[in-house]
Formats: sequence, C-alpha cells, structure tokens
Amino acid sequence: MYFWHTGILTRDIDSTINDFCRLSGGARDDWTVMELDFREPIVGAGGKLKAAFARVGGVVYELLQPLDTVSFHAVQLDNKGPGLHHIAYVCPDGMDAAIEGLLRAGGEIMWEFRQGDEHACYVKAPDGSLIYELINVCPFMPE
Repeated sequence: MYFWHTGILTRDIDSTINDFCRLSGGARDDWTVMELDFREPIVGAGGKLKAAFARVGGVVYELLQPLDTVSFHAVQLDNKGPGLHHIAYVCPDGMDAAIEGLLRAGGEIMWEFRQGDEHACYVKAPDGSLIYELINVCPFMPE
C-alpha cells in the first residue's frame, strides 16, 4: 500500500486551482482536469464529478467538484462544506484485507465503486475523523 493523494471537495474547481497556484507559485498547466462519471456504485450514490490532479510541493492533490446534487460527493459537500475529504492509498495487493482491517476496527464503508479492473472504496476511520480512499490501481499520477 502506498500514499496516492489528498482529496479536497470544492464548489468551484477553477477558483480552487487558482488559489493553489497563487499560494504555491505553480501554474494552471500543472493541473490535469477531467470529468468522472460514477453511474452505479456498490455503496452510496453515484454521479458526475469534475476532478483535477496536480503535484504541489511534492504532494499529489485531487480536487473534486460535484456536478450534480444527489451523489455521495455532493451530499458530503452540502453536509461538511468544502475542504479535506479523503486521504487516498493505492493497494495493488491486499486491498480487501486493508478494508477488512478498517472495518474490524470500527470503520464504515461510505462509498464503493467498481468498473472494469478498478475498485475504489471510501472507508470512514473508526474515530470518524477521516475518510480513507483505498483503490487497487493508480489510474493517474501527475509529474
């Protein structure tokens, strides 16, 4: 298992990218922006997201802007507001064991998605303070 990114929810991805650029001295060209469509998750509500990835100060950030009002991410944004959403780890081997370990400790699956060979799962930490994203493949890693 290895660290992949810090996930941040935002209402306006372009404004958040601009903030990162002002603070870090980075450029908009450092960010890769795409739309993601999670139609049928196993757990939680699916929906569309605008996502942006960049490596800033050696850390990979994922910005997420819900493009609907009913998805898991949209409800999280409405309930908690913008800011830190999750910490992501890639688990090429042993993802099921990592999920089971968090569940045995009192964690809770909040959202889970499978498409083709990709499996992603959000597990709320046992103390409720954080959401861990566990994913079996690293679909994108910025320079």
